[in-house]
Amino acid sequence: MYEMWAESDPAEEPSGLMWHVVSKNDASTALCGQSLELSRRVVPNGMEVPAGLPDRYCDPCLVTVRETMAAADH
Repeated sequence: MYEMWAESDPAEEPSGLMWHVVSKNDASTALCGQSLELSRRVVPNGMEVPAGLPDRYCDPCLVTVRETMAAADH
């Protein structure tokens, strides 16, 4: 199982959430290679994010998860 990490999404105004997948080998980086800084982490409780903004998911992180799972099936 992979851990997800939410940050404020700078591409959205007002800011929504961008979800990354935490690397199993190094909890300070996402699978996409981005550094995960505790000061930027958002723990969603429904109050920090304005209503109606969709969450976004890091495509490179999800591609890595998909490829890893597909390789494990073989």
